[in-house]
Order: sequence, then structure tokens, then C-alpha cells
Amino acid sequence: MHEHIRRAVAFAVLAPVGENVERILYSYAENRRAKMSGNRSDFFDHDAGVRIAASKAKLYHYGQWGYIDLNVEADKFSGYDHGSKTHFEGVIKGPLVQLYDHGEKRYFDYAAEEPTA
Repeated sequence: MHEHIRRAVAFAVLAPVGENVERILYSYAENRRAKMSGNRSDFFDHDAGVRIAASKAKLYHYGQWGYIDLNVEADKFSGYDHGSKTHFEGVIKGPLVQLYDHGEKRYFDYAAEEPTA
């Protein structure tokens, strides 16, 4: 999976359902921060310059023009990226997300931070 797909999944599982928020998502693997804003069903990745919208258990990534299946149950999630044909799964620990990318065969960690003024 591409980094911006993993980042979109991380924001989606952390974002509230109806309330719009702005967060900085830190990728430990990339040692990089990306601004994200919106809610779980419609958000924008400012770093990639792309919108991601949800319908039921699917995200549509307008940058990749592809679907991402996403199932969230309490503090766990799983899904499938149709673009890379890769399964993923992970856990949510407060503002932290740990995602296992089956295609890369490794874990990726993300942290949501409040934007600074």
C-alpha cells in the first residue's frame, strides 16, 4: 500500500463520525507530518491534496481513484486496498494507530496531533 493510503486509513479510524476536525497525522515510518481535516465520512489530505469520501464500509480515494474497504470495530480495524490488492489490519490506542500492511509485511504507526497555531 502507498503511504498516503495508510495515512487515509489512520485518519479515518481516528476521526469522529459527524464532527469536522483538523489534525496533524505523524507517520513514524516516514518521520513526517501531514495535515488532515474533516470527519470519518468525508475528509481532505492536505499533504497529498486529495479528498477521501466514505460510503458505508468503503472509502473512495480521489487521488488513487480507488476504493478501500474499511471495517472498524471498537479499537480494531481491518480492510482491503483495491488499488494495491492488499489487506491490512490494525489497532487504535487513543490518538495512536498501528496498522499492519500485509503487502509490505510490516507495521506502520501513526499519531494524531492537534495543529499548532
